Amino acid sequence: MNKFAMHGQSLVSLDWQPVLLVSVSQQSLGQTCCLYVNRVYLALHPDGVVCAAWDVPPTERVFPRVHLVGWKPLRDVPFDLPVRFERKGDPHVSSTIPEGTWVLPYDPNMYSQLEQAQTALQQTLNHVRSILSNVVR
Repeated sequence: MNKFAMHGQSLVSLDWQPVLLVSVSQQSLGQTCCLYVNRVYLALHPDGVVCAAWDVPPTERVFPRVHLVGWKPLRDVPFDLPVRFERKGDPHVSSTIPEGTWVLPYDPNMYSQLEQAQTALQQTLNHVRSILSNVVR
């Protein structure tokens, strides 16, 4: 059994931080094409940063409902919010938080604004795809 699974009970007592994950992905030409906004809970565990979904209550934040995200503060960037996540370890080891994602303390007003922007951007992209699908067959 791995060390992380054995510490399941201690996960409930971690200092859980409500956060916003904000990522802007770009095409190869550098043009913005996607905005990703999500709310989660993150906490610092001896094995690295762990994550719980927004709807998981504190008493249920145990393995397997909590998972390591692939962020090691001593290797990558400190777990000191706000921060822009950057991987500095082995590029072959995956992370559930994309490189360059902004990790911000949760603010309901900011979440609402970013969620509206995400929806508007998706609608705009869908409209562009619709226009192009009528032109290029």
